[in-house]
Amino acid sequence: MNEAQRLDSPQLEPVVGSSPDARRQRRAIKKLSRLDENFLIIGETGVGKEFTARHVHNSSGRSGKAFVKINCRSLGDSIDFKTLFGEESEGDQAVTRSLGLIEKANSGILYLDHIGDMGTEYQEAFLRLLQDGEFRKVGGKESIPVDLRIASTNEYDLLPMIDKGQFRRDLYNLLAELAMYIPPLREKKQDIPEIFNHYLNRYAPDTGEEPAVESEIFESILEYKWKGNVRELVNAVNNLVTLSPEGTLSAEFLPFRIKKHPYDFMDPTQMKKIVGDVEVFLIRKALGKFGGNQVKAAKLLGIPEATLRFKMKKYAIPKD
Repeated sequence: MNEAQRLDSPQLEPVVGSSPDARRQRRAIKKLSRLDENFLIIGETGVGKEFTARHVHNSSGRSGKAFVKINCRSLGDSIDFKTLFGEESEGDQAVTRSLGLIEKANSGILYLDHIGDMGTEYQEAFLRLLQDGEFRKVGGKESIPVDLRIASTNEYDLLPMIDKGQFRRDLYNLLAELAMYIPPLREKKQDIPEIFNHYLNRYAPDTGEEPAVESEIFESILEYKWKGNVRELVNAVNNLVTLSPEGTLSAEFLPFRIKKHPYDFMDPTQMKKIVGDVEVFLIRKALGKFGGNQVKAAKLLGIPEATLRFKMKKYAIPKD
């Protein structure tokens, strides 16, 4: 296997988790690897659709060949027919032929991401490619046979688009000879601690000791909705390990949107001190807003002047 092929077939992380869904995903990869039909993977962003397709590729009889990825949202934009099929042009002395993505994927797997965004013109082109098993370069006269297995993905079920005439049913049937669904991470919460620990061991420095993990971290990751799914969780672990002090992981270094409400991290045994700190902060803020004017500060705080003066004395807050 040459260097280019090795780059197309990287060593992948395992499918981590003991939930029924994680077990089904591993079984599906195993079965798809033994077959050669085209397959479709449906699932939200970040659930691991490309990850799964690459696992199938690496375990299949096509593992020594290329895995070529096409984002269907780019078709007609950064990926045109010349990029897709290659081009043939005649010069004064020779014929020049460029290699397109389809030809690069010959004997391997062509990965079509976001097929729901494929325009009508490109749907027709892929339909002909799959039906005929051959294509012509742009400007070319000869048909070129090609052996492809297509792995396609989408974030949502395409059947409503098919019913509305927005996606060709005949193309769908050729792409989805086999189909699987990967559920979002929030529907398989029991896998979250396992995935967290797996990537924690990967990203943590090799010191011979496991870094200490605060209980608040596990509470936070289990309560968070993970709209970005596994990809977002992996990034969060990397963020946590990279920014936390050496030897200790702190919830402070989880991405801010994952953190629980600050009150959740307060120590109930310190209630008097916490309440006092809040009162001092708000009184100082109100006095500062009105240049030390206690009448206006009390009105802003919603308390009588007498109460304000009492608290200022209690907390030794200066009048100016």
